[in-house]
Amino acid sequence: IGVFYLPTPVVFFHLFPHYPKGKFVNFSNTEILCQSPIYTQLPIDMHCHSTRSDGTLSPHDLVQKAHDKGVKVLSLTDHDTVLGIEEARQVADKLGMTLINGVEVSCRHRVVGGYAKKPAQSEKVIHVLGYGFNNIEKMHSKLAAIQANRETRGFAMCERVANTFKLPIEAIWQDVLVQAKGNAQAVGRTHIAKVMADKGLVNDVQKAFTGYLADHKACYVALDGLSLKDCVKLIHDCGGKASLAHATRYNLTANKVRKLIADFAAAGGDAIELPASNEAPSTRHMVDRVIKEHGLKVSIGSDFHGTTMPWRVLGGVPKLHEGQIGVWEIL
Repeated sequence: IGVFYLPTPVVFFHLFPHYPKGKFVNFSNTEILCQSPIYTQLPIDMHCHSTRSDGTLSPHDLVQKAHDKGVKVLSLTDHDTVLGIEEARQVADKLGMTLINGVEVSCRHRVVGGYAKKPAQSEKVIHVLGYGFNNIEKMHSKLAAIQANRETRGFAMCERVANTFKLPIEAIWQDVLVQAKGNAQAVGRTHIAKVMADKGLVNDVQKAFTGYLADHKACYVALDGLSLKDCVKLIHDCGGKASLAHATRYNLTANKVRKLIADFAAAGGDAIELPASNEAPSTRHMVDRVIKEHGLKVSIGSDFHGTTMPWRVLGGVPKLHEGQIGVWEIL
């Protein structure tokens, strides 16, 4: 029996007096978490980033903004770090929100199959969302190596940008560190893209990605991460559930998106993040079919980053379709 299925905390703790009361933040959101109504705009956002990775708002301000947007259930999913969770939880507690422990883990995977004439490219960096894990210390320890690699990789990408535009490396790196609030291990492509746009090297952040920073572009450097299978195992070993993030945003053909989801299911994955509402209906229908085929749950999130990606809005999440069950029901 989980706390999500009980009407009040009073009843729950009477039945289970030794259950850790801090595991779930707010019981007024019980009804949201124990059901997955379809075709309804749910006040849930399970994918967002703070200044602990490549977002522009602190965990405190992020939770406050989510609350102001009407979000009742939130998961802070910073890249390869859980260091913002405690700060976010303190604010969520005060605001009567439910905060689900979250993280977005970088992993490596080569998608093989489909009808492409060319062999698969080198391994892609795939992102897996971890939800509801209770062993934060173990998660932090395992992610430390990826964090260290982020600094090395970030500097290497800045070197490539500097060489491409004939600029001194320090002119790029120091500005990127400012964007990352001085945390070299938090440096991501979004920070570099923002500097490129601010310096007039590109028209905007999106152009920096499409022209230089996306996978296999001139200034791209791969991030060393876990394998897909080991990533899912880590999340499970820490007591959580794994959801494949934005499956349609890895520059894959439709056939390879289907294969990626199949590979994720075979690795023991639990859920698929639904495509954003602004993606083509045909894309959503394709993902819906593959989710049903593999019996997976779903997650929903805005992938909010802040001012660097203003088109992503907290609480702007897709609706569930017929037969789909939110991963929050099994946490």
